[in-house]
Amino acid sequence: MKHERDISTEQSKRDLRWNGAKTLADCDRYMAIEAQRAGAIGFAHVRKPENAVMGPNWLRGALATVEGHYAYAREVMGISETDQFYA
Repeated sequence: MKHERDISTEQSKRDLRWNGAKTLADCDRYMAIEAQRAGAIGFAHVRKPENAVMGPNWLRGALATVEGHYAYAREVMGISETDQFYA
C-alpha cells in the first residue's frame, strides 16, 4: 500500500486558492490577499535589525514598495484612500 504524505506549505495553499478561482471576483480576492501578504512580508523585512544600517534612501524605497502592495490591495478591493481600517 502506497502511503502519501500530506505536505501543506504556504505555496501549495496559495496554489489551491488560485486554481480554485472561478470568477473575476475570486481572482480579485486572491490578488488582494497576495498583495497584503507581500506587504506584510515587506514590513517584517524592513524591521529586521540588519537593515538598520542600509540608509535613508534604501528605507524610503523599501517603504514605498510595501505601501504600493497595500495600495494595490485597496484598489482591488475597491477601498478608497480616505477609508480607514483599524485592527
